[in-house]
Amino acid sequence: PDITAPGINILAAWPPQTPPTLQPSDDRLVRWNFQSGTSMSCPHVTGVGALLKSVHPGWSPAASRSAIMTTAYTRDASHDSILAGGSMAGSTPFDMGAGHINPLKAMDPGLIYDMKTSDYILFLCNMGYTQERIARIVLPSPGVDTNCKNMHGPNANINYPSISVPNLRSPITIKRTVRNVGCGKKTTVYFGVAKEPDGVEVVIWPRVLIFSPSKQEISYYITLKPLKKSEGRYDFGEIVWSDGFHHVRSPLVVLVNNSDDFTM
Repeated sequence: PDITAPGINILAAWPPQTPPTLQPSDDRLVRWNFQSGTSMSCPHVTGVGALLKSVHPGWSPAASRSAIMTTAYTRDASHDSILAGGSMAGSTPFDMGAGHINPLKAMDPGLIYDMKTSDYILFLCNMGYTQERIARIVLPSPGVDTNCKNMHGPNANINYPSISVPNLRSPITIKRTVRNVGCGKKTTVYFGVAKEPDGVEVVIWPRVLIFSPSKQEISYYITLKPLKKSEGRYDFGEIVWSDGFHHVRSPLVVLVNNSDDFTM
């Protein structure tokens, strides 16, 4: 998932002619019912998306998603790790995505990871879509090429708010581009910090991003290097950019898969 939102014991409207358990033997009629699950989280995220659109009408859907993901929190009310559902184990990005949604912080994320049409086309090409099918999805526009033969690169290089590398065998470098949506009338400096996944060296370059009124978009690079022999195990870290007020966090998920060719 990209994000986690309230979804447990949510009081929701219920069709008055439908029994709360949906069992044939249940002849009760109710106007309200408590529901749980992802279908209960969905309207919360939708509402936050509508809130962001009202505050930032010029943002793209990708920008809103970025704001929601990079400002999410990963600690519960007692400042402990959020537990995975039905267990006492701590959640990972596979359980909660970037974390639990925070509407107030999402309205002022500091930096956003926006996406261009080429990002979506690259993703569709890597998913096996044909040029004909992609042309039906993407609106014709000057400079937009839907031919997969001209699209190169793994999904890891798509300008997404999270970073996932499912098959790290040797050092790779990933590119990300961020746009400053905070105070654009003065120079703003962000410092990057990496929490490394177990057995993976992470190098960010540059480590400092300097935004000015004339330069609001900057690219940076993350180099991942396996330091261990492993196969079939995911490890988790994060990339955080901060100007002292905003904390723009991206989950980092890496599977080192080099047991056959690992050398020191």
